[in-house]
Amino acid sequence: MDIEWLDGLETRVREAVARLEELREENGALRAKIKGLETRLAAASTPAAEPAGGGETGEEIENLRARIRDLEEQLAAAETERAEAAAAAKSWEIEREEVRQRVEGLVERLEGLAGSGV
Repeated sequence: MDIEWLDGLETRVREAVARLEELREENGALRAKIKGLETRLAAASTPAAEPAGGGETGEEIENLRARIRDLEEQLAAAETERAEAAAAAKSWEIEREEVRQRVEGLVERLEGLAGSGV
């Protein structure tokens, strides 16, 4: 029985899970950075503490938010791929079990025929 395709499927599942974890970590780091920048921006917004280049912080926050949206889209795509790979693996398990049952049934019938002297 040729099951080489299963190796590829298992590899895809492992890669998708690893990529999901990487994206979650990066997303968390970016969210923490945004929080820090928002805190700095709020502190810099007071009239007495207006630093030069304060507009860069707002632009940086928007860039980080865009990056987070991109990461969330990648997370969703990776999760979809993982779910599809898992579904394919489950389908393969069901098919394999059905084949195993059929083969066992044939073996039993053959053993019965051999035992009856036919």
